[in-house]
Amino acid sequence: MRFCIDYRRLNAISIKDAFPLPRIDEIFDQLSDRMYYTKFCFKSGYFHVPLSKENCPKTAFSTRDNHYQFTFFSIRLENVALGSAYMLKDDFLG
Repeated sequence: MRFCIDYRRLNAISIKDAFPLPRIDEIFDQLSDRMYYTKFCFKSGYFHVPLSKENCPKTAFSTRDNHYQFTFFSIRLENVALGSAYMLKDDFLG
């Protein structure tokens, strides 16, 4: 089951972050002399990155049956993609 949550109000007051994404030609230049390659699938990667406890209530939503809040990144939240990029950079580059 997927929920469709409108985060426009939360995103409007979120502080926008800027993370310099590499250009594709720069990536190819860095990979050109490598012997081994691998690939990763980050299709559902957002849902594996925990939110801080103080931010969980900001993601709260209700259904007719209950009240919920995310404890992990949720797609459509401002800066989620950038937060994932920061984590990958730290994991792979230290």
